[in-house]
Amino acid sequence: MEDSEIIELATDVLSKVTNLMNESLYSELDGELTTLWSMKNYFYACASVGSTVDEPPKHSITLSYETAVLLYRDIEVYSKYIETGIDNELFDQIFKDFEYPKTLSIHSDKELSIKQMFISGITWIFYHELGHLIQEHGYIRTQYNCHASTDIVDCASNDIENESVLSGKPSAVSHVTEMAADYYATVNCLVALLAHFKGDELEAETRSFTSSLALVLYRFHGINPYERTEIPKGTHPQPLIRLEQTMPLIFEFYSMIDLAKEKNFKLDRLDLVNITSWSSFTAGIFWLKRGGQKGIPEDFMISGSLQRPGMLEYHRVMLDIWDEIKPEIDKIKRHGNKYAELQFSEQYRKILR
Repeated sequence: MEDSEIIELATDVLSKVTNLMNESLYSELDGELTTLWSMKNYFYACASVGSTVDEPPKHSITLSYETAVLLYRDIEVYSKYIETGIDNELFDQIFKDFEYPKTLSIHSDKELSIKQMFISGITWIFYHELGHLIQEHGYIRTQYNCHASTDIVDCASNDIENESVLSGKPSAVSHVTEMAADYYATVNCLVALLAHFKGDELEAETRSFTSSLALVLYRFHGINPYERTEIPKGTHPQPLIRLEQTMPLIFEFYSMIDLAKEKNFKLDRLDLVNITSWSSFTAGIFWLKRGGQKGIPEDFMISGSLQRPGMLEYHRVMLDIWDEIKPEIDKIKRHGNKYAELQFSEQYRKILR
């Protein structure tokens, strides 16, 4: 596809999702959600608020055209990488007990599969920004001196927009609301997949979504090594932390539904664990190769969310901050959906304590 065709596809997809949100939610609130496009020549997304928390919501989500093009090209090249099987010998060793996918497509039309994967990826970015807006994270952040504006800029970690150097509680609030937006986005994308697909198609689209999500977060990370984190700093969690928090949602959320009965879904929980691990690992290797990196930087690949050094301390901070701000969010959020709101299970809480 030409760049102009990618932009046209992205515009059409997000226009439909925006209209759906206006019809199903914002009209009931006497508010409006708009999607805007920016000419910034890098990966850029922003959630903006033109109302107070006491007024009908006037929300907007802005993406750069370049975001759509970069995402599509990442998916396009990654799909070809998987098709070549160039690293299957490595994958055979790592996933020796798992019949991993040799292709991301069940369609004879490869471009159609890439488009579907692109749609799930850009929809996730859209829903991430929407999560910020629905839960009024911009307002919450201003209350904790994260920044003066209620606008939230979510762009790649190496972009010039992310110049804020936060520390202490403001940084922790910013980090945990990013996690909450990731949570909201992932659950809503899974709901959309369940609404549109079943059987083999649902299984294929689930695999594609996990890879697309991994590609988005590895693009944020780049090819840099992971930096040990006990105490939050800056505006965003490290992308690998975000990846390790979002991937388990896929099999946790699906486990709540009898998909075998409802959707003729044959993948069980272990299959989904393997799929998410495979998607994350292959996306990481792909990203390193695309960046010309020789070797694998330390702690570059996904691991358990509490297995990295310092993660127990870090997640204790996230839990405490979330418990502090969640009652405030509940008072001002635009709608409630317990399945799409960041949760820490009792088991998880016991581990952290």
